[in-house]
Amino acid sequence: MRLPSLAQVRTLASASGLDLCGLVDRVRFDAGEPSERRLQREAPTCGTAVVLASAGRSFGKQFGRWHAESGRSRATAAMFALATATEIAALLQQAGVGCTVLGFGGRVRVNDARLGEAAGFGIVSPVSGLLLHPEFGPWVRVRAAILCDGLPFGAVPDASIAEQFHPCCGCPQPCVTACPATVHDGMGQHDHARCGSHRLRGGCDTGCGSRSACPLGAEHRDDEALPVHRHTYELTSLQRWLGFGVWRVVPPGWRGGPLRR
Repeated sequence: MRLPSLAQVRTLASASGLDLCGLVDRVRFDAGEPSERRLQREAPTCGTAVVLASAGRSFGKQFGRWHAESGRSRATAAMFALATATEIAALLQQAGVGCTVLGFGGRVRVNDARLGEAAGFGIVSPVSGLLLHPEFGPWVRVRAAILCDGLPFGAVPDASIAEQFHPCCGCPQPCVTACPATVHDGMGQHDHARCGSHRLRGGCDTGCGSRSACPLGAEHRDDEALPVHRHTYELTSLQRWLGFGVWRVVPPGWRGGPLRR
């Protein structure tokens, strides 16, 4: 089978609401990451990562349709994105490209926001830690990545826009003051234990105040009926990672990790 073009891959991804699709050079990405978060740890022969992300409301609409048609009451957005990535990977494999699929709803150690930044989807905010897109603001999320052997699409240019996109400079930082748990200090430090404790008490149940307060891309915020960009980390993951509830008696090294976004 002939290798699908990058344009064809993007069309398939977009049909599932994964409107952001970019390539990342594995060697270049891993050079800036700690050893436990490198792509090579997940796929030793990886040379290229095809990164898939949702942006705005399109993904929620497609997920809602898929959820209704699947008949699975416990189907999640992570499962939907993983199914799409697996379908694309199958086409690449039929063309002779070795692939490993990563879904970021599990215990993958790769930093998905940093991967999105490397793919050109925006920058990781130095204030809130959220991935910010020039158009969609914080209403984006890396959902999956296909780690391909070698360079099936040729040499991968650096797609990062971090040098020219600085939305947090001069911003009054409403993302900091909007957080009722004061998780962010405004200088890049985040107290996730505060977030976990607050949400365990029922706080921020309908979404993240910091995400909603960002003025960038506000017109693309989630449809209230289909919230797919609510919190950066799942509450169950915060409980496990920070040792809340039954996880309190489990030694930190046995809890697994890292946090699931």
